[in-house]
Amino acid sequence: MLKSIKIKNFRSLKDFEMEFNKGLNVIIGENDAGKTSLIDSLKILFSKKRIDINDFNELENPVTILLEDDDYSYYLESKFSEDSLENSYSIKPSLEKGEEIKEELNSDEFTNLEESFQKEILKRYSSIFNVTYRSNSRVETLRENILAEIEKDDFIPAKSLSYPISFLGSREFENIDSFFENTFFKELKEDIWDYRIDGKSIGQHIDDYIDDFKREQLENENAQELNAQLKEFLPDFKEINPIVTSEPKLNLKINVELLNTNNQQMLLEKMGDGTNRRTTLAIFKHKKDKNDLVYVFDEVETHLHIKAQLDVLRLLKDLSKEGKQIIITTHSPFLINQVNLDEIKLICLDRDRGSQIFTLESSSETQLTLANLGIMNIDLFFTSKLLIVEGESELKFVPMMYEKIYGYPITHNFIKIVKADGIKDIPNFIRIIKKSFSKTDIFVLMDNDADSETKDKINNLIRNDLIHNSNIFVIGQKEFEDTFPDEILAKALAKYMSDEIGFEVSVGLGEIQWIRNSEKFSRSLGDIFESRTYKNFSKPAFAQYLAIFAEKEDIDEKFIKLFGLISD
Repeated sequence: MLKSIKIKNFRSLKDFEMEFNKGLNVIIGENDAGKTSLIDSLKILFSKKRIDINDFNELENPVTILLEDDDYSYYLESKFSEDSLENSYSIKPSLEKGEEIKEELNSDEFTNLEESFQKEILKRYSSIFNVTYRSNSRVETLRENILAEIEKDDFIPAKSLSYPISFLGSREFENIDSFFENTFFKELKEDIWDYRIDGKSIGQHIDDYIDDFKREQLENENAQELNAQLKEFLPDFKEINPIVTSEPKLNLKINVELLNTNNQQMLLEKMGDGTNRRTTLAIFKHKKDKNDLVYVFDEVETHLHIKAQLDVLRLLKDLSKEGKQIIITTHSPFLINQVNLDEIKLICLDRDRGSQIFTLESSSETQLTLANLGIMNIDLFFTSKLLIVEGESELKFVPMMYEKIYGYPITHNFIKIVKADGIKDIPNFIRIIKKSFSKTDIFVLMDNDADSETKDKINNLIRNDLIHNSNIFVIGQKEFEDTFPDEILAKALAKYMSDEIGFEVSVGLGEIQWIRNSEKFSRSLGDIFESRTYKNFSKPAFAQYLAIFAEKEDIDEKFIKLFGLISD
């Protein structure tokens, strides 16, 4: 499994580091924050994409990519020199992996294997450590060369790097022909030369044939004549020894038709992107049990409606449970809200430092608190201002009044409003939320009837810089409802009652003035309502009527100041 990646000087990834989760990794961020650059760096490392001059953040410095998994470190350095790019690849086993390989190749079990099986193992390690392998190479020579590379305890130069990783981009669709060839005929292409005839593989038969042919050619008259002439001009010359390396290759042309229920060919190139995307995902689902360990998807939701997006997410989660590692980038709020908080990694672009990764604290306490507040993952990562209100009334009133004053919803400014269940919970909510909303300004709107204990807790939060004193707004003489003028209260209450009972009623200003000094003003408003409607009074419903009738000049100036701060 991939553990971490470090990237320098590649586009916006000036000095970038990220650790991977073992299962699902959901990369989110604004456009041009560096999500696609991260995916492209993996493609470039494993030769799935070419780097070019425009990828350099600073042309005079090299691009470097260092990727670590459980067993190896993979390294690419790309330099721009004399109008050309020079790429160098190298690999290094971890200490544990190096010891494991040495123990394997020095074991009695390896020594007792048949030569053909020994060579299969040595061929695999030769490709990893850039050791020259030929079918006629001696086992002991190969073993010594591989062990010598491991003993260097340093990065080993490689022609290229490979990894069991599969990529799918937002604009890439699976080619049915190449998929079928690589899936069903790849084994034939790779293994046909190991097919054994009379105890020897086809590859060995070919090598023997080449050796016999080479011997015959060296013994013919032309070769002997050349041999003599070389001896005449080169005193130290002994003999010609041509090295012939066989690189068997089987060319196959595979064309695949997809037939519909009417036995007609389905022409995918003439169908929409959504159909091609679903076809691609069907093929991917088929491949999921194969050898790839890591699956990388750039903007996995592209061309898919919501249900299809969630179907894909379920598939990816199933894959992670089966031991596969998944890396996706997405802009979809539906996907972001359906994964665990610790599976999300936010890329943000810093003007000086370039792209940087941020993760959020995800303890069970925080997760439970956020769920109780109705805060979703998308809110955590993109909310710029968080407003905590004491009750349901404020939760209804504030968005309606804000839109009435500014002409657009409060959510357009990435402002999230949450309700604290009781004034005594607000200090604890602020403490927990601040762990996650570390870069988000928090505001509190509460009634004026907080007890001394709660006020002391909030003052402690202010002293500990968890919230600014100027961000706490206490309204009303005692509560939210008593901040409004008598006329607005009377109109709102009359309309509320009229709508409930089905005919028009009125409320006099004197009735409102009469209850102004009551112990619980909102309860007294409710008594008027219930005495005339014989129905239960709802403070949140009444707050909505207040928002309908109140204008900017009718509300407490603290609301105006609060709206101004959260709008900046």
